[in-house]
Amino acid sequence: MSKPSVLLFGLGGIGGIYASILQLSGKCDVHVVARSNYHKVRNQGFKIVSPKFGNHDGMRFAGVWKSTDEAAASVLCANKALLDAKPSLSEHLQPVISPTTSIVLLQNGVGAEVPLHESFPNNTIISAVVWTGGKTLPDNDGVEQFNREGLTIGVDYREGGDRKEEDEKLETLVGFLEAGGGDCTVTKDIQSERWVKVIWNCCWNTLTASTLLKTGPFFQSSDLALPLCYSIMNEVVAVAKAKGLTVPDGTTEKLITQCTDVPYPGLPSSMMADVKAQRPTEVEVILGTPVREGIRLGVPVPTITTLYTLIKAIDYRNQNPGAANA
Repeated sequence: MSKPSVLLFGLGGIGGIYASILQLSGKCDVHVVARSNYHKVRNQGFKIVSPKFGNHDGMRFAGVWKSTDEAAASVLCANKALLDAKPSLSEHLQPVISPTTSIVLLQNGVGAEVPLHESFPNNTIISAVVWTGGKTLPDNDGVEQFNREGLTIGVDYREGGDRKEEDEKLETLVGFLEAGGGDCTVTKDIQSERWVKVIWNCCWNTLTASTLLKTGPFFQSSDLALPLCYSIMNEVVAVAKAKGLTVPDGTTEKLITQCTDVPYPGLPSSMMADVKAQRPTEVEVILGTPVREGIRLGVPVPTITTLYTLIKAIDYRNQNPGAANA
């Protein structure tokens, strides 16, 4: 009996870790879309270095592709969440989506499910909040997993869909991940969980990206650094609550403590890495959606509006090199 096929779209730090976990499970045939490292992964196999999953070299996937091509039972999207990307994620996925395919988001931010529901109204959309440390190896032939690993995962239920059927698809995927050693916490309220994560991202991603400082040096920079973190997080909490989402009491304090407890020099962020490499940032799903929702709901968001404007300007500078010399 053939195994279900799973396609991983985006073989960076996070995508590579979850492709490896699925491969280690032995429960499914793992296909990957690898662009910058296509030839290395196809010819040499894939490498993971991990205190949790062990070190594996020469891992061979069922298929290594330059682009999406053949339909799969599940497609896990771990690419950057760029709402204005051309071509869009939906356009990339179109060739591989059958009526029974589940689409799984392993991405930062909020709002990325909306265009997928619009493009694929009859498909199950599974959304995951990623609490995993991962980065590509220097030779771009694999990934390193560090700190913790875990997903909070749930169905972003489609209107009029069969919830029992969608829950069964989620259960199957979680079974694959857990068989590979992955840690999954299943939730019925994935949007609340996503907004809790974006409270974290709005603060640490944007402050590290705008200053190019890890969190430790940022805290040392002035007595106003830590109060700014509270202002950012509390604005996002207010927007989430105005949307009717659940944010547990003490969330801001908990998320700040999780960061301040990290030994010096603290944490970098993926957005900081993007700015340094002059790549587009995930500014829309991390800051843009909370700002727009705050304005729509009449919630004051002056601090995150300022950060949104600054990161947009940094993006503009990096994508238009002549602008800095104008």
